[in-house]
Amino acid sequence: MTLWNILAPKAVAGLALGLALAAPAVQAADLPPGTVIEAANLQSVLGDTFDGHAVADLLPDPLRQQIATKGLRITLKGHQPWKVDARYRKWTDGNRGGTVDIAPDGKGLKGWQAGAPFPDIDPADPQAGTKAVWNLLVGQPLGCYWSQPRYTFVTVDAQRAIEREMLWRFSRLNMVGRYCDPDGKLTLGDGQMRNKQLLVALEPFDMRGTGMLSNSYMNGDVPRNWAYVRSVRRVRTLSGSSWMDPVGGGTDLLNDDVDTFNAHPTWYKSLAYKGKRWVLAPANVTETLWVADAGSQQARYPKMNLSASPHWNLDLAYEPREVHVVEAVPPDEHPYGKKVLYIDAQYPMPRYVEVYDKTGAFWKLGTWVSNNPVDAEGNPVVATYAGTMVDMKRDHATHFLSTPNPIYNDPSVGENELSVGILERLGS
Repeated sequence: MTLWNILAPKAVAGLALGLALAAPAVQAADLPPGTVIEAANLQSVLGDTFDGHAVADLLPDPLRQQIATKGLRITLKGHQPWKVDARYRKWTDGNRGGTVDIAPDGKGLKGWQAGAPFPDIDPADPQAGTKAVWNLLVGQPLGCYWSQPRYTFVTVDAQRAIEREMLWRFSRLNMVGRYCDPDGKLTLGDGQMRNKQLLVALEPFDMRGTGMLSNSYMNGDVPRNWAYVRSVRRVRTLSGSSWMDPVGGGTDLLNDDVDTFNAHPTWYKSLAYKGKRWVLAPANVTETLWVADAGSQQARYPKMNLSASPHWNLDLAYEPREVHVVEAVPPDEHPYGKKVLYIDAQYPMPRYVEVYDKTGAFWKLGTWVSNNPVDAEGNPVVATYAGTMVDMKRDHATHFLSTPNPIYNDPSVGENELSVGILERLGS
């Protein structure tokens, strides 16, 4: 063996190392607003930044998976803080400093009247996850009343595109935390009922009139649910376990998926706080997503990419939002193994929910779309505008899309606006 055989490999290696050190480092790009993240450029932008955040950190794994394998395209826009009603902000600020607490038995709140009960969450608090969920349940900056006279469920199959379009009416009356009540009543009734929700099918004909009224409670009592069955023209009482039943109509949603979490905290085995992070989310969407009376499907859903599989992706702008992350483990009889909730940290609104099956395998991703309109009296509210639940096992998705004219905080709406009698009248 010659001296060259011994020294040459080391010399070459040393030269390569020297060249590598001398070469200019690849600098991470700061992406401008309007940049589109899609499958073709996903890997190349993960090392870049946007709005002061690493792109890789802004994309939870399931969202990254939707981009890489399901054709999702995300258009970047800068972070835009929400405007809220001054009364809501005053109550929320008044709840800082630990003035509100969870009842010793977990079945309610102590010291809370309105606003977000826990605006400052300590990650070291063993009840941090439960407090974040209570914020979502009673502290959304929406007000006293929310009504969608018409909204649509659209079910989509990855191969066959749109399967079914359904029109519904939805209303929610908050019974507590009523900072915008025209008579100054923070609570209606005895304070035990959290809200009333009414859901009635309008179309198609085979579903029209079918509906449900649900009363939810602060103390953990099972909801009182009534269903109007149009075929027999009667109202029937449903079991308390219906909170974890499918919504129906072939959707990918459970009743428990409303606002990502539609249960009482004590019904879940655990609500573990996993920390705060920033994510990209559709949080200030102003585009029209549904034109109810348009002729073609593409015209009815102008932001839905119906021309390419999986057909369910909405072309929206996403912005960085700070969120609380909570791992929620439901009771054994629940269809899910666990949910991971992403709850907006500026003010409590649903952002995402990840669903896992009993084996721990990823199952569904829910994306909630919000906007920042004004209510009937011109005060700002933050509201859910639309959403999508993607079932990875079925290769199927469900959209719920709002009309352009929802009603928020109509001062003429009273305590008896949502009742069994109203359910029966709307169904008949």
